[in-house]
Formats: sequence, structure tokens, C-alpha cells
Amino acid sequence: MQSGYDQFFVKAKENSASPELKSKPSKYAHMVLKKRAEKNKNKKSFPITPIFSFAACILVVFLLIEKFDDIESYVSKIEIGLGAAQAETASAAAEVTPTAPVEAPVATISENKEDSADYLFKLAERKKELDAREEELNKKASEIVKQKLDIEAKLKQLEESREKIAGMLKERIATDSQKVDNLVQVYSNMKPIQAAKVFETMDEDLVIEILGRMKKKNAADILNLVKIEKAQKFSERYAGYRVPAQTATETPELNDKP
Repeated sequence: MQSGYDQFFVKAKENSASPELKSKPSKYAHMVLKKRAEKNKNKKSFPITPIFSFAACILVVFLLIEKFDDIESYVSKIEIGLGAAQAETASAAAEVTPTAPVEAPVATISENKEDSADYLFKLAERKKELDAREEELNKKASEIVKQKLDIEAKLKQLEESREKIAGMLKERIATDSQKVDNLVQVYSNMKPIQAAKVFETMDEDLVIEILGRMKKKNAADILNLVKIEKAQKFSERYAGYRVPAQTATETPELNDKP
């Protein structure tokens, strides 16, 4: 018979052998599951999450567009409520806080208005003065132009008159010259003693003109028969000689001496 000690070792040996047998099928199953997991990883999964997110965004945008007016009215109501609340707060603060005097700013504004009005009035007055001065200058310019035209017209008339007078004088000189030539012929044909008597009583300028156009022999014959005093004057006038004023005044005194 086996003792209890021997039975214990036998059972222990059996138990040590049994886990090895049992571990074989568990290792096999683990390998199968591992292969299946790898196959599942290799397979391409359908992108459900991005599509769902995109659809949700489109839905939200659509709802926002549909309810835009309501949202806007709601926001405006909120803003109005906030504004009213702020106004109430400000009014309450104004009631609590004592108001500061506003007389100085009002006075400053009134002074600025008065200065602006005064400045505009001065500008208007200055503009009136400049306009009046410009009008006066325009009138003076018009008068100057008119006077210039009148002066030019008068100068033109004077020039025409001068030319007319010059023409008349030229005709008169030509006529007088012809007459003097006729007198030269007459006195040249006269006897010298008769011509000398006429020359003594004739105008000296005319006598000089006639003697100047006569032949030298005829003029000499007549001057020989003229009185000495007249012959002297005729000669001096013909030569262009003029007696100095001092000599002329001293001559009578010399003649008065004994």
C-alpha cells in the first residue's frame, strides 16, 4: 500500500502535467484572435464620424439661416434691455451725484458764436469794400481808355490839319515864289534909278528876296543908286547879319554926341 506521502507526490505530478496540456489550446485560441484583429485592422473602415460632423454643421447653418430674423430680433431686444438698464443706472447715478454748473460752457459757446458772427460780418464788409474798389478801378480804366481814344482822335485831326496847312503853305509859297519871280523880271527890266527909288519904300524882306533872285550886275546897279543907309540894311539882311541889341542901343547915344 502506498502511503499518504507517496499519494501526495503522485497527485502533484499529475497536476504539474495537466497545466501544460491545458495551456496548449489557450495559446492556439490567442493566436487565432490575434490574426483576426490584424485582418480587421487591414480592412478599410468607413468614415462615419466626419460625415456625421459635416451633416451636423450643415443642419446648424440651415437652422441659423431660417431663424436669422428671430435671432436678430432677440439680440436687439437684449441690446435694448441692456441700454435701458444702463440708462436707468446712469439716471440713478445722476440723481445721486450733484450736477455741476454749466454756465461757463454756455458762455464759451455764445462767445464763440459772437466771434464767428463778427468775423463773418467783417469778411462781408471787406468784400463790399473790395467790390466797390474794383468797380471804381473798372470805371477809371474805362475812362482812361475813353480818354486815350479821344486823344488819338484829336491827334489824328491835328495831323490832318497840319498836313492841310502844310499843303496850303506850300501852295502859297509856290504862288508867292512865282510872284517874286515875276517881280524880279519886272525890276530887272526897269531902269536902275527907278528900281532904287521903289526899293527904298518897299518892305525890306521883299526887297531882299527880289535882290537875291536878281542877277548880280542888276542888283549892284540898283544898290549903287539906293540911299546909303538903305543899301547898308539891305546888304546886312541879305548876308544874314543881325545887329546886336547892345550895339543897337548904344548907336543913338553915339549919334547924339557932337
